[in-house]
Amino acid sequence: MSPSGPNQKQRANLRQWLPLLCGVLLAGAMVWSLTPTEPPCAYVVGPAGAATVATPARVVFVAPGEAAAPPPEGKRTSWTCSNEGESVPALPVHVSTSMFENPETLVEATSITLHLSSTPVTREGHVMTLEGGGLLVLPQPGLPGSLPEGDIAEPFITVDFGGNVTTARYVPAPEAPGR
Repeated sequence: MSPSGPNQKQRANLRQWLPLLCGVLLAGAMVWSLTPTEPPCAYVVGPAGAATVATPARVVFVAPGEAAAPPPEGKRTSWTCSNEGESVPALPVHVSTSMFENPETLVEATSITLHLSSTPVTREGHVMTLEGGGLLVLPQPGLPGSLPEGDIAEPFITVDFGGNVTTARYVPAPEAPGR
């Protein structure tokens, strides 16, 4: 562009590209509206008394050597995640990025089946052993096929990794104070 403004040729080029630019912006806005504002849920699977339970979690990556600092008192974060299109409270799970340097850290899961409603959903994904001994189950994100048809009395999650099948009762994460 010249200091005095665009010339005729530049204006013609702008008019030629304007519909394409508007189309790209419109498509971007549509994708943005379809994209969930929250990350998909991961699940922490571990013992709770005599039972094995799975709780929705949101992964928080921590740099190696950094301690996971809790939020300052009075500034509690309400962690949430998108569980098959529904926003649910989630436990923050701090995972050191150095854990991913070990190739055996993430084990591929043959299937992760979420029995959270009358319509089970199966996904592929990965499983990671946490430092405390529990498992972090990371299903591949996907759009829900349809809205859940209804609640089931005992929701549960089944994880199959390499023929080792783990079934855990689904326990919702506690809501943060002040919600």
